[in-house]
Amino acid sequence: MKQFCAHHPTKAAHFQCPRCMLLFCKDCVAKREKGGIYQGEAIYLCPKCMIPSQWIGASNLIEPFWTRLPKFFTYPLSLRPLALIIGVSVAGMIFSAPGFFTQIIQIAIWGILLKYSYAALKATAKGDLVPPKLNSQTLSEDFFLVFKQIWIFAAIIFGFVFVQQSAGSFFSIIYMVVAVLSIPAMIIIFVSTESLMNAINPMLFIPLALRIGWGYLLMYFFLILLLSAPAALAQFAGLVFPPELTSFLVNVGSNYYTVISYHLMGYVILQYHREIGYQIEFQDFREKEDLGEEKRKGEDSGIVNQVNFMLKEGRHDEALALIQEEERQHGIKDPMLSEYYFKLLLMKNQVGNLLTHGKRHLGILIQNQEKKKACETFLQCVEKDSNFLPDATILFKVGGWLNESGKSKEAIGAYNRLIKSFPDEPIVPKTLFQAAKIYNDRLMNPEKAEKILTATMKKYPGHEFIPHIRNYLSQMKT
Repeated sequence: MKQFCAHHPTKAAHFQCPRCMLLFCKDCVAKREKGGIYQGEAIYLCPKCMIPSQWIGASNLIEPFWTRLPKFFTYPLSLRPLALIIGVSVAGMIFSAPGFFTQIIQIAIWGILLKYSYAALKATAKGDLVPPKLNSQTLSEDFFLVFKQIWIFAAIIFGFVFVQQSAGSFFSIIYMVVAVLSIPAMIIIFVSTESLMNAINPMLFIPLALRIGWGYLLMYFFLILLLSAPAALAQFAGLVFPPELTSFLVNVGSNYYTVISYHLMGYVILQYHREIGYQIEFQDFREKEDLGEEKRKGEDSGIVNQVNFMLKEGRHDEALALIQEEERQHGIKDPMLSEYYFKLLLMKNQVGNLLTHGKRHLGILIQNQEKKKACETFLQCVEKDSNFLPDATILFKVGGWLNESGKSKEAIGAYNRLIKSFPDEPIVPKTLFQAAKIYNDRLMNPEKAEKILTATMKKYPGHEFIPHIRNYLSQMKT
């Protein structure tokens, strides 16, 4: 049964604390980077007990393979495997002429595709659902290990001959049925242990298939369909296309279904990794390409998750103390942590700390283009202290955003603070121009606007922004 996060009932649980036994999603646990020889590795702490939590496994995070079938068919359509599939298919057509040399090349081409499929199987089994990179390491590392799979089929044939000679045709047929049904289990064990002897050991592959249960038979059924698909494609294409194109399409189809088959077997390992006894690490698990969309990493992520947990439990004082300690030691750069700190200071009415952090918080919000939050934060600080004065660049930016949101008078207030408190800033003429525009366009006071613009041209005659002011003023008068 699927387990869910204690604080996010709609999110699947990733971790469980061995002390309090609470379940958490990846957004709730506190992440810490290891040091020393373990640099680059991470531990995930329970946000309540602050002890290492245990990953509950990938099976709680992924959907069963029988509900994921459309995604299996789109897996080889990613750029990496698709490029390889087309490339080896074209190469197979080029070197299709009979001859010893071309046969060697064809075997090498087949081996490259099989090696990539094998890499896809291993990556999927480890929890990486993104197709492997198409590079020399993927295609060459443990290359001859892939060809050991051939010995699985050789061992099956040898066993068939032995049983037929020693026990007769009836038992040899039973043997072959069991052996053919067990091929996926043998490949799974081979991937798990990288041992050929383990893969052909019936004391291992038969119990493995039984542990997976009916899901194994369903996987086998899908694999049979995938293996028979190229033949059906050849029959159909032969009626429509010329022989050369038919041969190419069959090659593409065969290679396409091979990648799907290995990806499917890898996914079955992933889904049943606990039943199989296959070790998977949380940091290896990913369902999509990492495009750097995560905003919080490392220590900041751990502090944010810990504070988030404390706030949900109503432990506001502890959360505030933790953030203040983080501020003293490292400073606050994370937008979420900065937001939590500002809200806690506002809640506790710590005006001095609120105004001090408010300036830094505004800078973080502006950097992240958080327009609405920046305007709200500025007005909250002004409400607490009418003399609140952040930097000139912050005042100019917030003034513009306040005007965009329809708060024209508040925008004028922000601009006036800038003009009066930072008269020597180069941005002042532009600020005066923006204020005049608000008076003219929003507050319907062209006389005030004209007065501001005329005074600005007189006071800053050589400023680079004066031509814009002169042009706007001339438009006002027409």
